[in-house]
Amino acid sequence: MPEPEKRGDKFTWTYALWLLPFLAQNWLYWLVPQWDWWTIGLIVWVVTLIAIASSICINLALRRWRRLVSLLIAPLLLLVLLSILAAAGITPDNVRFALTRQTYLVEIERTDLPGGEQQFRTFAWDDTFQAKTYSTLVYDESDEIALPNGEQSTAWQQRVQTSCSEKKECVDLDPGPGESIGIRKIGEHFYIPDDSLPTAFP
Repeated sequence: MPEPEKRGDKFTWTYALWLLPFLAQNWLYWLVPQWDWWTIGLIVWVVTLIAIASSICINLALRRWRRLVSLLIAPLLLLVLLSILAAAGITPDNVRFALTRQTYLVEIERTDLPGGEQQFRTFAWDDTFQAKTYSTLVYDESDEIALPNGEQSTAWQQRVQTSCSEKKECVDLDPGPGESIGIRKIGEHFYIPDDSLPTAFP
C-alpha cells in the first residue's frame, strides 16, 4: 500500500532563495565598499549553513522527501540560472560597468594628453579587502592590452611604464611563473585583467 503524502511535502524552488545573500555580495559590495564584506560574508555563510542543516534534519524527521530533494537541488537550479544570465551578458561586473561607465569616461576626458597620444588609465575595480586592489579596470584606447602577451608595441609598453611610474597606475601582464592573466573586455576600450593569483597586481 503506497505511503500517504505528507502534509506540506511538495517540490519547491523557494529553497534557492536561501542562497541569494551569497550572490548579493558580488552584486552589491561596490555600492558600499566601506562595509566589512568579509565579516558580512562569514555571517551569511554561518547563518545559511545552520538554516540548511536545520531544514535537512526537520525534513528527514518528518519524512518530507520532496522538500528534501528540493533543498538538495537548489544550488543546481541557481547555478543554471546564473549560467543563463552570464550567457546573456548579465553578470555583476557587466551590470556595475553599465551603471558606472559614464563616471570613468568623465575622468578619462579630464586627462589632456599632448600630440593626440592614446589614453591608458587604470581604476581600482575591487579593493574592498584590506585596502588592496585585487581587480583592476583598464581603459586602453589602443586596445593593445588584449593582444597576446609580448605582442604589444614599444609605444604601448612605454605608455604603461610611464603610467605606472608617474601615476602609480600599473598593470603587469607577466606576473611570474605559476601565474596567468586573462584579459576580459567589458566595454569599448575597457578591460578587466583576470589573474590566477591576487599578487599579480600591484
